[in-house]
Amino acid sequence: MLKEIFKKGLEEIEIAFDNFVMTKAKADIWFKYCNYLRDDDFKKKIRNCIRGCRRTPTLADIIDFKGYYVDGKLEGDLESLRKEKMYQREKEEEKIPPRSRKTTIEVYKILSNINPKYREELKQLEEGKK
Repeated sequence: MLKEIFKKGLEEIEIAFDNFVMTKAKADIWFKYCNYLRDDDFKKKIRNCIRGCRRTPTLADIIDFKGYYVDGKLEGDLESLRKEKMYQREKEEEKIPPRSRKTTIEVYKILSNINPKYREELKQLEEGKK
């Protein structure tokens, strides 16, 4: 995480919470335990902590803050949201190999036994029109 982003986040907390006092020594300790966070995650945690904390936040409040807000309403935890987005991305990136013509004909044969509407399409496939 960039030190500038960290400092800006602490400034926002100092402005939002009157009782919040940050010293240089305390900032160094906080940075030591927050620097593993990505910049955007830290910003979200600060923003959501400001929105959701009902008392002066501690380091644990910021690191452990799991909530995220959508339209001003607490929705869920960030880790679950990140995993869901990663899952959706992976699904979009998966490439399913196209079915072979033979497999398609076999599928239509099975479907035509179940539903007669597939018989015409099967006939067109077998004749090579489709």
